[in-house]
Amino acid sequence: MATSANAQPRPPQCPARKLVSVRRIADIQPVKGNRHVEVAKVDGWSVVVLKEEYHVGQLVVYFEVDSFLPNTEERFWEYCQPHKVQEYNGQCGYVVKTFMKHGRVSQGIVFSLYLFPEIQKVKQELEAKLGNSEKAVDALLEMDFTATLGVKKYDSVYFDAAGCYGKPPPFFPQPGCERAQNVTGLFERFGDTVFQITEKLDGLPMTVYRVGKGSELYHALPQDRDSGNERPEYGVCGREHDYVQHDKSVFWMAAKQQNIIEKLKRFGRNVAVQGELCGSSIMANSMGFAEGQHRFYVFGIYDIDRDAWMSADKAFGLCKQLNLTHAPVVGRMKLSNFAQSLDELLEKAEGKGVLGKEREGLVFRLPSNTWGFKVIANSWLLTYGQHKVDQW
Repeated sequence: MATSANAQPRPPQCPARKLVSVRRIADIQPVKGNRHVEVAKVDGWSVVVLKEEYHVGQLVVYFEVDSFLPNTEERFWEYCQPHKVQEYNGQCGYVVKTFMKHGRVSQGIVFSLYLFPEIQKVKQELEAKLGNSEKAVDALLEMDFTATLGVKKYDSVYFDAAGCYGKPPPFFPQPGCERAQNVTGLFERFGDTVFQITEKLDGLPMTVYRVGKGSELYHALPQDRDSGNERPEYGVCGREHDYVQHDKSVFWMAAKQQNIIEKLKRFGRNVAVQGELCGSSIMANSMGFAEGQHRFYVFGIYDIDRDAWMSADKAFGLCKQLNLTHAPVVGRMKLSNFAQSLDELLEKAEGKGVLGKEREGLVFRLPSNTWGFKVIANSWLLTYGQHKVDQW
């Protein structure tokens, strides 16, 4: 049953992404005109598998898209051998990508549980501890086996010209939201919930923040020990680094070109403005920026003093007041009024973006801006995000 219009559904937490987990095959669909493969449904994901290799209800080990598999594992070889070995963070391996196989989109891979004795051992220990196989399976489905199998998340590597102070400050959260396919019971739980819908932009997470010298948090900021200069009240960071101001830093260049620091000075509060840095040198540049052109689009503002997100309306209003570029708003409505199923949601993620090119997808955020999920367009993934293959 969908959540009532008056109720405030409790948004799920957004823990670290579980790249490797035990899941149950919910459905298997035939591939028209092909006797050798079929499509297994694993939660919201569709995976092309060999015919009759798996069955509905079977427990499998699922590897999400963006998993980096070490090539030292022989059990991965059969899947990975057609694909290019690449190096990532000093290790050779394979990246799980979105593929087009026999005319069907396939995202992630599944393996039989028996191939992983370390996971079977955990299952047996849970059965002994809980004394109930169903409870043991429920507990197993909640677990994360990413580190157990030596799998890492593959991220496109971007090197900025600036030096950095270290990691981003801890007093505002890093941006990120779950893919719709991983949100259990999405329409049952959130069908009657209103969301702000924005375009998903092809870029890098970026935060511009202000912490005044009168705040006790200012003294917790890491200092630039190399220059010996006093730390400025304003900072610019990506997901992994808090960058030192530098003329060749694309993060700082965007902040300066859009005059964001001066605008935050006028606002005068301790906030973290978060958004997407897009441009000609960022990711695949699928938005079509001209050479050397970059732009920062805001999708959320965190009130550092209150230790809370500004509502979507308040953040949008502040962007208008300060003349900051907000991510394009597609609409604001109940989820069930926008789409009735995950398949329809994926269809509607397709479309033209702010610059007229194929958009990456859509982002849905609660009006409180405390939680959201994203829907990546399959056509965008196949064109820009991943490689096209037709193996088997």
